[in-house]
Amino acid sequence: MKKISGVEQIYLITAGETVQTYSHIGAQVKSIDNRYPSALPQLIMKNVLGEVVPAGKSCEDLGVCFFSSEAVASIGSAYNDDQFPVTKTLTLITKDAKQRLIETKIGTPVRDILEAYDASINEEDRIIFGGPMTGSAVYSLEHPIQPDTDGLLVLDRSNAAYTSEYPCINCGDCVRACPADIQINLLVRFLEAGQYEAAAESYDLLSCIDCGLCSFVCVSKIPIYQYIKLAKYELDRAKAAEETNA
Repeated sequence: MKKISGVEQIYLITAGETVQTYSHIGAQVKSIDNRYPSALPQLIMKNVLGEVVPAGKSCEDLGVCFFSSEAVASIGSAYNDDQFPVTKTLTLITKDAKQRLIETKIGTPVRDILEAYDASINEEDRIIFGGPMTGSAVYSLEHPIQPDTDGLLVLDRSNAAYTSEYPCINCGDCVRACPADIQINLLVRFLEAGQYEAAAESYDLLSCIDCGLCSFVCVSKIPIYQYIKLAKYELDRAKAAEETNA
């Protein structure tokens, strides 16, 4: 990466017990807790680099870019071999909770992967791209593997968490779980009402680091994470429209 990009200051982020393994590679090796969500970029910025990403800003705005180890390997292969990477390594988790690290071509339909590994799929089961915390369900077995697909989860319908109409009970679990210290129980009320600008101005919507813990711990099964993603999308769309019409 130093040779390709010309950037001299490169960090390798790894779990604490493996730091010594990589001490010879020429990068500054830093360790993090191996518990979720410690590896999210904003938390690495804060806990490892000592910089807090301001609300509404990205790590790139502060001059820091994050690459997965697979992305670095693909860049190196393309640079050295003049071959554009066409394969993707991802984790396949089937309904029996077995995890497999597989390699497949980008663009391969989900159906072909499930057939290759004898993974059964029934009506109302869920196919989730990404992890169980922030992954998104897809609704076709023809959906292709993308360059950023890191996980493929087959979730039995009996284990799927369905949303409910039950209101927030102010238990505080989401507030205690939030690594950004957002008052989620108050924020969600504005999001349910579509008051996105008020949520951003008064309840730190843009400080959210998209970890999904609030939805995971919510006893009322409120889709808080989805509300947050929608709110950010709508605010970005409104901002783009204003800039276009300015």
